[in-house]
Amino acid sequence: MISVYRGSDYFEAQLLRDLIEQAGLQVFLHGASLQGGLGEIAVMGHLSIMVDESDQADAADIVAAYERGDFMLEGE
Repeated sequence: MISVYRGSDYFEAQLLRDLIEQAGLQVFLHGASLQGGLGEIAVMGHLSIMVDESDQADAADIVAAYERGDFMLEGE
């Protein structure tokens, strides 16, 4: 598996994971179980969205579309 996203916002990572899954790709959110154990420690980039290497381009396109705002709801 290969990483297509690194970040520290758990909710954003979950949203991206769901968007990638909706496209029919197998995805794993690495580091999600660390969220509760971090407490007040300032840790950046502990979450990674991992996909199969063969799905890397498709998943990266979804992440890029999210970052452009293509998935925003009207009125936001």
